[in-house]
Amino acid sequence: MRMLFVTTAICSTLLATIGQSQDAAALIRKADQLDAQEQSDAAIDVLKQAEKISPNSSDVSIKLSQDYSDKIDAAKDRSEKLHYANLCLEYAKKAVHEAPDNSDAHVCLSIAYGKMTDFVDNKTKMEYSKVVKSEAEKGAELNPKNDVALLILARWNFDMATLNPILKGIAQALYGQLPPASKERAIEYFQKAIAAGPQRIINHAEYAKALESMGRRQEAKAEWLKVKQLKPSDAEDRQYVAEAEERLK
Repeated sequence: MRMLFVTTAICSTLLATIGQSQDAAALIRKADQLDAQEQSDAAIDVLKQAEKISPNSSDVSIKLSQDYSDKIDAAKDRSEKLHYANLCLEYAKKAVHEAPDNSDAHVCLSIAYGKMTDFVDNKTKMEYSKVVKSEAEKGAELNPKNDVALLILARWNFDMATLNPILKGIAQALYGQLPPASKERAIEYFQKAIAAGPQRIINHAEYAKALESMGRRQEAKAEWLKVKQLKPSDAEDRQYVAEAEERLK
């Protein structure tokens, strides 16, 4: 009889856990729908409800980090931007802690540190750049088809290859020697990102910008044309489409 009570208690706990997980998953889906409608504040409110139900859910932490990342770009005031950047970083760290083998969690952390570079001095900026690279590499290692991780590595290589003299000196002191980075390696990562995510507008737009800066204008034009052909899904995409229209005039 005692064993029966124990078994019943275990089953009740398991069923409660499953129910909570299902409730949290439903809230995440609702938040996704709100994000698709560009109602980020409402999406965050829903995700906060999911967090209360499932406080250790990496999926919830990843979504919150992503939404706070979007809030950084939308905010007008610097202090408000920094507030959202800190929340973005907090939830990205939480996601990696909860799911160290989740590619998207590491990508979120890479993005969060990249966002933080706008609020720190040059030395810290270069320190954070190391984390941006290492977390994106971890994301790509866990999922070679994670086009966001590949895009981050493309932009990292391009930025490192085109550092101004001041940042180059700081980077050299920080790394001991400048890390291997080149425009050619950046191009390879851009192409990998596009192959993994051909429908993502940002992949084509950022590749086009890199090609333009290298004087490869015909190739850049082809990428801007692809940007125009794709359907934008958010405000950032629409900005890229508008930029494509300007560049193609």
